Amino acid sequence: MIIPNKFLKLDYNPTKDILLVEWPNMHNYTLPEVTYIINEVVETVRSYDIKRILTDTRQSKVTVPMEEYAGIINNLALQLATTRLQKFAKLKTADPDRETISSNAAALVVGSITYRSFESMDDAIEWLVEI
Repeated sequence: MIIPNKFLKLDYNPTKDILLVEWPNMHNYTLPEVTYIINEVVETVRSYDIKRILTDTRQSKVTVPMEEYAGIINNLALQLATTRLQKFAKLKTADPDRETISSNAAALVVGSITYRSFESMDDAIEWLVEI
């Protein structure tokens, strides 16, 4: 089920209770949209009572300074921790700085949300649905 959104793809599978988020590019000129995007993801998780997210960031480009990017990702993690989300899987990028930022954000919500990153979508889905 595609959830309409003008900035990113939100594809919800109610059978597996997984929200697939294809993360958009992040540039300085898109920062106002990033706040909107984070709010949309969090509100979708809350509205549909989603327990599992799979984010695909492999194709997204990030040109904002890494400090700003870290703030954005930390904010997303902290807001998701206010929902009933249980598992967060992320498909790995080739950028070690972005991977470190994601791991650091996950550390902020340890105990609330379980986080792992994966090379393949199949492995991520398998982990998300295991009990």
